Amino acid sequence: MDKRHVLIIDDSPDDIELIERSLGKVADFCYQIDSATQPDELWQCLKKSHYDCLLIDYHLPSTSGLEILKSVRKEFACLPVVVLTGQANELQAANLIKAGAQDYINKARISGERLHEVISEAIARVQTAPSRNLLPGTQCNVLIIDDNPDDIEFCVRSLKRKSKRYRYQSASSGEEGLSLIDSFLPDCVILDHSLPGTTGVDFLPQILSVYPHLPIIIMTGQGNELIAVEAMKRGAENYLIKSELDADTLDKNITAAVRKKQLEHELSKKERVLTKKQQELNDAYAFQDLVFDSLPDYVFVKDHEFRIVRANQPFLDLYPDKSKVIGYTTVEDYPQDEADAFLAKDREAFDVGLSETLETITFPNGEVRILSTQKKRFENASGEVFILGVANDVTERETTLRALQKSNYDLEQFAYVASHDLKSPLNGIKKLVSWIEEDHHDELSKEALQHFTMIKSRVDRMSRLLTDLLEYARVNTKLSDNESVNFHEICHYLHGLNEFSDDFVLKVPEVEVQLPRVALQLVMMNLIGNAIKHHDKSTGQIEIDILPCPGGYNLTVTDDGPGIAPEYADKVFEMFQTLQPRDEVEGSGMGLAMVKKVVEYYSGRVALDTNYVAGCKVALFWPSKDNTFNLCKQAGVTV
Repeated sequence: MDKRHVLIIDDSPDDIELIERSLGKVADFCYQIDSATQPDELWQCLKKSHYDCLLIDYHLPSTSGLEILKSVRKEFACLPVVVLTGQANELQAANLIKAGAQDYINKARISGERLHEVISEAIARVQTAPSRNLLPGTQCNVLIIDDNPDDIEFCVRSLKRKSKRYRYQSASSGEEGLSLIDSFLPDCVILDHSLPGTTGVDFLPQILSVYPHLPIIIMTGQGNELIAVEAMKRGAENYLIKSELDADTLDKNITAAVRKKQLEHELSKKERVLTKKQQELNDAYAFQDLVFDSLPDYVFVKDHEFRIVRANQPFLDLYPDKSKVIGYTTVEDYPQDEADAFLAKDREAFDVGLSETLETITFPNGEVRILSTQKKRFENASGEVFILGVANDVTERETTLRALQKSNYDLEQFAYVASHDLKSPLNGIKKLVSWIEEDHHDELSKEALQHFTMIKSRVDRMSRLLTDLLEYARVNTKLSDNESVNFHEICHYLHGLNEFSDDFVLKVPEVEVQLPRVALQLVMMNLIGNAIKHHDKSTGQIEIDILPCPGGYNLTVTDDGPGIAPEYADKVFEMFQTLQPRDEVEGSGMGLAMVKKVVEYYSGRVALDTNYVAGCKVALFWPSKDNTFNLCKQAGVTV
């Protein structure tokens, strides 16, 4: 069990008993508590015993706790102090901390755990505080190692006469003195040169090997320059001759030795911290350089005069003469129009903080590249303004994109021309057949009239195919962004466009969803039309459902028709695929292919539910960042 020795100064026996009882209840800790009711008793206790913490009542009859705190700090600078108050205000608390208290606690709020916590934190603050300078009036522990009792007595009397701040311990041998250091914690050691079996100069390295920051003063009975030099070389702070000692000399040398050693210790700690920070900084710089030069983009930094002050290796490789890059604007290496363009973007970045552009540049090495360039303003620690430029080579991407755009344009133009040019003769054929039928109806046989009907039907099918081809080619250019859509209303509107819609019952939830209207119309028109067109009966039922799900909507279209065999589940989504002869069911075979293309354009999925056997069921997942789902106030159409 951990032990602590605590001293309380308080004129109230009840408060002392409260503290004793409170600390007595702390688990895993044993508190030994001494008490004093007057300042004289306090000083007697402090000189007689070592305490882990001092508790001072702020209100005492003969003096204030603040004055006692100040006096204690002069004699015992490293003693943790907690002030007991009735009700501390901010000014009082500030004065207590300024005077040297580690903390304060309101008596009305004292509990065992709270007081234990405050005492522990006060002790921790003292232990982790930087080494103190030995200023006049602060406590100083001196360990005297000498086998001559008279010399020890002389040192003790001299220091007592000089100041009350000194506390003493003595040892008659080096080994005994070494064993006292851990418990006594001396601020300084007075080491006699003549010791039993050894000399102070020889024993000096043994102490410093364990306590390198402990100041040691060698003391000898007679002056000897060789001993003095050797002592200083081995780490002593000073060398004193006993016959020349007095209280002032001893006090000044102890103070100087402690201050010097403490400064060396603090400097050493700062140097270690600085060395570590410098190494961390070097590592950070090295990593920054590695990242900077490993980036495939062209990275550069310009100053306010547009001179390049830093650039990565890919950027430098663009210049045949790399020595004319850093420290230069390099504008003279570019055509005038290009130089003017990117200098204008430099100015924009300096003025507003950021500029972005897509630029085509002819580099000094002869390469012509398309760059997506961003320039951003920043300041260094001195307030100097720079811009960081990052240019991403998008030549291949832009070239491919432009070629693709041209290809899409050409394809659309071709589809339009093909549709228009092919429809013209088809319409002509249909008109000719109709005219012949009108003019010679009575002369033609029943079989001939049937053939004419088949010709017109095939013409209509070919015309519909050309229209669908044109729509399919234009899918990626005519689709829209999300908007609020009345799902019930739009499905019933599309249902009504079908020839036999009155014979088929459509069930749709009365909801509003966030989906692209044009794309949704294209998908639902084909799904509803397919359900009617491929039904095996003259009447039927179509049920559509839509529900929000993570990342979008799940949508299903179910009918009570003949269904689709599982082996055709993938084939039906291919272009020009029909499972019935076109003479029986009119269509181009592009309906579900159109649905698939539109849904996949939005990164969705569509598939046939092969587990559904009561007809046909098509299931879609349609992604949407805003998959809100609101009930409609009124159904747009009644069925």
